[in-house]
Amino acid sequence: MMRFIGLFASVLCLSACGNGASSVGLSTRMGSAVSGASLPGQAVQRLETSNGITVERVRLSVRELELKREGHHDDDATKDDAGTSTDDSSEQKQRTGAFLIDLSGAALEGQVVRLRDVTVEAGTYDEIEFDIGKVSATEAGDNAALKELADLGASVVIDGHIDGAPFQFVSSLRVEQEREADFVVTEGDDQNVTINIDPSSWFTGEGGTRLDPRDEHNRSQLENNLHKSIDAFDDHDRNGGEDSDDDNGSHHDGKDD
Repeated sequence: MMRFIGLFASVLCLSACGNGASSVGLSTRMGSAVSGASLPGQAVQRLETSNGITVERVRLSVRELELKREGHHDDDATKDDAGTSTDDSSEQKQRTGAFLIDLSGAALEGQVVRLRDVTVEAGTYDEIEFDIGKVSATEAGDNAALKELADLGASVVIDGHIDGAPFQFVSSLRVEQEREADFVVTEGDDQNVTINIDPSSWFTGEGGTRLDPRDEHNRSQLENNLHKSIDAFDDHDRNGGEDSDDDNGSHHDGKDD
């Protein structure tokens, strides 16, 4: 029986500025973000698709995640390694440094799993940004698991089996997304942001054809499917669905570098 590899993230704690420090949970989940239900066809300690492909471990390198305060946005904001950053327009951000999402075992079964708590300034937040991409060994620091991806030059590593044979799909995919949100963090409050990963279409091409992850001809389509499968949103009830009523998960802007 495959050992459950616990989720962890070497997140540099989001720092508080001013008064009213509070907590925001950072979570992740494998499954559709439409509802809290698990994907069909899942088996214990692995994710099994309907086309003979099973996924047994997923690792993603997140370069940073930012929460932006309402009414203060400027693309030219200065950035530090982590914490609060400001610009000449008084933009205020709360952001993490690089961290790793490492999913296997029971974490593939569709539940929301809390990575850790981060500290932020109380206030109204209206945008979530995240950046998935490869990190340098220097950025990985003493985090051996994150450094393993850095040494591979990878942002995403997927381990599994196809028709009973093992495979490992390694990608340097870059996913940057700006996501509208609408939530208020008050002093002593406990909010949550979920990074959702929906693997249901990773290995499916046009017309429902199967994409063999071992075939380099399928890389472009696989990476395109991966790009579309990752989202982040306010999910304070931790059910895998977005809480905001104003966009219902439809207003987000993903872009590649």
